[in-house]
Amino acid sequence: MIARVWVSVAAVLLLAGVAVRAQDEAPATARRHVAPKPQASMSDEDRALLRQLSDAQRALGEQLQNVRDRVDAVQNQLSSSRDQDQAAEQEVKGLRDEVKGLYVELSGVKQQIDGLKEDVGGVNSNVSAFRTFSGFFIALMILLLAVIFVLTIRR
Repeated sequence: MIARVWVSVAAVLLLAGVAVRAQDEAPATARRHVAPKPQASMSDEDRALLRQLSDAQRALGEQLQNVRDRVDAVQNQLSSSRDQDQAAEQEVKGLRDEVKGLYVELSGVKQQIDGLKEDVGGVNSNVSAFRTFSGFFIALMILLLAVIFVLTIRR
């Protein structure tokens, strides 16, 4: 495809060069927009050359139109790609916002877990204090029962 484009560009430049050379070789009167003298007749070689030039010009015009169509197609693909990129960027931004929200929620949950750990630690200390207190109470009750038993037996 690129080779065709380069060939087309080279052909257009060649024809432009031929046209410029033809203008340079034209008589000074033709440059002043004075009509040149009509020639009696064209030779067969000139006619063949003109036909070849017109055919080449038509072919170049067709190739140029094909190149324009391809460029338009590439531009359309490029714009659709840009639209897709923008949609993907918007989706990424939305996902980033969602991740930020989840991070904030996670931080809140971590704080709640830390608070629960402190509460469990407090309950554990209360349970151990209760166990110690209940142990003393049971020991005191046993001692009192022993004292009561001894006192009842002694009587």
